[in-house]
Amino acid sequence: MQRFNRLFKVRHYELDALGYVNDINLVRYMQEAAIEASTDLGFSLDWYNAHGVGWVVRRLAVRHDTPAVYGDEIVAATWLSGLRGVRSIREYDLTRTRDGARVARGRAEWVYMDFQTGEPTRIPDAWADAFDLKEKPEELGIRLTAAHATVGALRYTSFRRVQFNELDAVGHVNHAVYLQWIAQAFRDALDTRAEALEPLLHGSGRVVQSGHEIQYFAAAVDREPIEILSWLCETSPEGAAWTHEIYHADTRKLMARDYARMIVVDNNHRPIASHPLLLEAILSGPEL
Repeated sequence: MQRFNRLFKVRHYELDALGYVNDINLVRYMQEAAIEASTDLGFSLDWYNAHGVGWVVRRLAVRHDTPAVYGDEIVAATWLSGLRGVRSIREYDLTRTRDGARVARGRAEWVYMDFQTGEPTRIPDAWADAFDLKEKPEELGIRLTAAHATVGALRYTSFRRVQFNELDAVGHVNHAVYLQWIAQAFRDALDTRAEALEPLLHGSGRVVQSGHEIQYFAAAVDREPIEILSWLCETSPEGAAWTHEIYHADTRKLMARDYARMIVVDNNHRPIASHPLLLEAILSGPEL
């Protein structure tokens, strides 16, 4: 196993309205660490461009643990835990230097693509020989245990259009942006239930999504209309989880699907027990 470490210092514009590093920026730290890890091994973006190949994220799992604030230094460690056929599995571990606390843990499935044909292509066999892939990946703990699927849960709907600034260097929506859309769709859904939820939170709690398992099916491009369906899909003694499905609003083509764990935290971002009626309020609220 070969680990690559990249140090990031949190900048003010990377914070959200609560003063914490936006979850989307943590995913971007992971992406940048992966690019630099590949470059360090001799496979830079220029190398991939010259050979007409590159990597595309198909699945991404991220668990958020401890928030980071302005001025924090975060070490993003990344390494490969799998490399076979057309796929590689890349691990990420983000920690704060001031106390060693884990900020986030992630895992991505990347597919090696021939950009001239638009099809996956086999990873060179010699690459697998260069890595020690014997470490068994840890369980990320995003999925609920002893969960029960909800029945008749309300589908919340939101709409948007792809913006030019959401595209990456190959003209597709960056994979982190989908999580940004999901975060806003989740907030929009809760806003429709604010009147019912606020008394249950007593002004000292917030409902957040602490982890995601997202699968990407198709790339969104500039100006495409997007529809996002969101609903509370599972409950268990541990909490609850949502499903978010992202569609092309005109063709109904499924672009991505996300499983997101939901928790309630206090003003210091510590998990707290939720009111028994909170899930009922979300399940039966009015549509957007």
